[in-house]
Amino acid sequence: IQRNVIGMMREKTVEKIIKGFIAKEITIDPETITRETNLVNDLNADSMDIVNVVTAVESKFKITFPDDTKIKYDGYTLQFLIDGVMNALKEKTPKLVASRTRRKVKKEAEA
Repeated sequence: IQRNVIGMMREKTVEKIIKGFIAKEITIDPETITRETNLVNDLNADSMDIVNVVTAVESKFKITFPDDTKIKYDGYTLQFLIDGVMNALKEKTPKLVASRTRRKVKKEAEA
């Protein structure tokens, strides 16, 4: 149960950060953006706006959206971006834990 609460809090943080990137790129109030907001159809974003938002998201969260998750540029919504980040972070987390564990075991073995 606690893990779900933490996941929800992290998702809210991800949402806020992505809203900020979208609002800055398209010059709108972030409070007007909902999870269903379509960047192209609702906010009149062009392909360069999409590239800039996706690049900012990837850079901020140190992730890369796999090519098979990228969609036609008029399909980008806030929810799509949140889902992409959350999925990438879930995949990344076990690798980070395993890496830290290997380093700890190696240090203990050297001691």
